Amino acid sequence: MTSRRIGVSILSLLIGLFIQPHAFASSSNAQTLFSKNGLAYVQQGDANSKYRLIFIHGSPGSKEGYETYLNDEWLAKNAELISVDRIGYGQSPRQLDSDIASQAKSIAALLDKDKSNILIGHSLGGPIALDIAIMHPDLVQGLVLVAPAFDPKLEEPKWYNELADTWLVGAFLSNDWKVSNGEMMPLADELSKLSSKDWHKLDGVDVTLIHGDEDTISDPNNSNFAMNKLYGQGKKLVEVKGAGHFILWKDPQRIIKEIQLMLGKEQANNS
Repeated sequence: MTSRRIGVSILSLLIGLFIQPHAFASSSNAQTLFSKNGLAYVQQGDANSKYRLIFIHGSPGSKEGYETYLNDEWLAKNAELISVDRIGYGQSPRQLDSDIASQAKSIAALLDKDKSNILIGHSLGGPIALDIAIMHPDLVQGLVLVAPAFDPKLEEPKWYNELADTWLVGAFLSNDWKVSNGEMMPLADELSKLSSKDWHKLDGVDVTLIHGDEDTISDPNNSNFAMNKLYGQGKKLVEVKGAGHFILWKDPQRIIKEIQLMLGKEQANNS
């Protein structure tokens, strides 16, 4: 491990100790809605659009993390926009659920059978989005996965996860970071389960992976791993030089551009 990676890891741990993730809450006045299973989400954009975009945050995170995207004029004009609090976070049930399939099932309830559904997932939200598509390839038309984690060998618990899992450090962590670390500890096993599923079900789903080459949290080779397992002609990898794990917030226009391209492709297919 390089000194830079060590420094970033220590910084991440310190953030977990002293900063509450929801301290960056949205200024949006959008009303929070709830699915039948208690999943909290906000809904903006054009409710009458034929296209539904569902935004899925990483670990930790919240629906407010996608405020820039929910307030984007072009996206709001061309699609219905939904951002969720995953189970364990925000206003959704506050319990640890480290099972990717279980997280996927809870969000899949928001798929609209009468619309083209495109899922956008960041970090851990990436494999969750992909699992939803494997479960419902007939309902998911596209995936935009930003800095995702897929390779089990790359996602074994780090030393700081092991440290945070002890009672001494855990006592100082916020609830969100306790939940997040609880998701990280079994992540390699969860990704192994996901890897063993039939990815050929995604052959008809457009998949765009976006990854910064300086991502020290989710190794860029995670996206290479996914590209090697995807077989459809609609797969695409966007490698961003100089970008790290938080490209979702540092360069939202690049992400929005890829969403626009995918949405434009869907519009052309449906015309």
